[in-house]
Amino acid sequence: MARSLVCLSGRRRVASALGVGLLAGSLALVGCSSGSPKGGGTIPPLNTAGASGGSSASASASGGASTGASGAASAGAVTAESLSDPTLGYTVVSIPKDLDATQTKVLQDYVAYDKATWRVWSTGEGLDEALNRSTGKTRNNIQNNYNNMTFYDKPPISIGVSNVEVDTDGKTANVTMCYDSTKITVVDKSGNDITEESYRNRTKYLIGLSKDQSGIWLAESQTQLSVGECSTEQK
Repeated sequence: MARSLVCLSGRRRVASALGVGLLAGSLALVGCSSGSPKGGGTIPPLNTAGASGGSSASASASGGASTGASGAASAGAVTAESLSDPTLGYTVVSIPKDLDATQTKVLQDYVAYDKATWRVWSTGEGLDEALNRSTGKTRNNIQNNYNNMTFYDKPPISIGVSNVEVDTDGKTANVTMCYDSTKITVVDKSGNDITEESYRNRTKYLIGLSKDQSGIWLAESQTQLSVGECSTEQK
């Protein structure tokens, strides 16, 4: 997630300036999956025959699997727990169920991006990984926000992914998620607590991603959909 230089609150996602028009409003989307019980569904590994319908596109996406998040799938089913990172204080509470292989790859690459940027904003480390997981204005904003960092977000944070959509051409996708920063602490570079209640909230975002030539899904845009209304637990 890229920070917003205007708002200090948790996660500093750059909404807007990044191409608010996004892919969602203009693209015909397929493979939409939403809503799952608490903790989300259990998604088969990418190399299984679980993907039906768009099997050729799914095979292509998984065939170009990247390092990082995609590696988890080869070891077994993808779950909210397997996508979480306790060492970062980063918890995935829920994910959609019944995702096909392409959607699963999108989900994994999105979470890899999200964890990479959370590492930057919470520790000041891992900038290269965050840049490698993003493109376009999102990438530029991450670099600019990093250059202007004066404070850090401290865990825990949690997210809930409610929807993963892949465009019919298999080159662009959208992830809808709720970001819960209600328990974060914000500190300046001297370690002083500068947290204000306004920094803590639950915010719903639509993240646009595009697939690069190696098959990695890169974050390229984000739009804030609502504040204080979403939940990380899918109903």
